[in-house]
Amino acid sequence: MTIPTNPAALAVLADGCLDGRSALVTGGGSGIGRASALLLARLGAKVAVTGRREEELAETAALAAAAGYEHPIMTVSCDVREPGNVDAMLDEVLAKHEYIDILVNNAGGQFMAPAESITYNGFRAVTRLNLDATWYITTQVASRSMIERGYGKIVSITMTPRRGLPGMSHSSAARAGVESLTRTLSVEWGKYGIRTAAIAPGIVHTAAWERYGLDPDMMGEKMPTNRLQSADDVASLVGFLVSPGGDYISGATIVADGAFENMYPLGN
Repeated sequence: MTIPTNPAALAVLADGCLDGRSALVTGGGSGIGRASALLLARLGAKVAVTGRREEELAETAALAAAAGYEHPIMTVSCDVREPGNVDAMLDEVLAKHEYIDILVNNAGGQFMAPAESITYNGFRAVTRLNLDATWYITTQVASRSMIERGYGKIVSITMTPRRGLPGMSHSSAARAGVESLTRTLSVEWGKYGIRTAAIAPGIVHTAAWERYGLDPDMMGEKMPTNRLQSADDVASLVGFLVSPGGDYISGATIVADGAFENMYPLGN
C-alpha cells in the first residue's frame, strides 16, 4: 500500500516565510516529522531532525537535498527519552545552527492494550516518550535558546479522540499532559515571546500506522471525510502555526482530525 500524500495542503504557505528561522523536529525520520521538516526547509528555515534511526533521518535529509532547498537538513540521532542524549543532541544542533526558535515535538509512540493489562513498565515506557521527553526537550530548548532570544514557536503533536480511546489509556494520559503543559507554558513563557500550540490529529496514514495491521481503505470509509489523514495534512498546520500567521495563537490545542472525535466510537 502506498502511503498517501497531499501536496496541495502544503502549497498554501509562501516560500521564504521562515527565512532566518532555525527549527528542530523530533521524530523527523518518517511520517508527520518528516513531512513537517521538509515543509519547514522549503519555507526557508534551517532544519535539524532527530530520532533513533539514523538511516531514516538520512532519507529525510536526502529528500530535502534532492528538492534543492537553500539549507540542507541536519541530522542528529538521539533517543529523546534519555536526558543526557537530549543534552548532547542540543549541543550539536546549537553548535551548528547557533539557535533554535522553532521546536516541533513529534516523537511519540504507543501500543494498544486494555488498561488492566498494561504493566507499570509498559505505562512508563509510553509516558516517558510521549510526555516526559516532550517536557524535557521543550524546557531545555527554551532555556538554552528561546528565552534569551525573546522568540519561540513550540508545536507538539498529540492525538484524538481526546475524550476516550479504548486501548490507549497510557498514551491518552500522556497526550493530555502535553496539552495541559502547552496551556501552562503559553502563560508562563508569553512574556518571553514564546508561543505554544498542540495539534491533535486523527488517524494519520503513515508507515508506523500500517504496523497496526488495519485496512486503510476500510478505516478511511468510516471517517466523516471518507479518507484517512495524510502526514502532509498535519505538516501544513505545523507550518502555519510556526509562520507569522500563527503569531497570535498560543496555548491552544487544535483538533485537526476530520471530525473523527465527533463520531467516535467507530460504527455509531
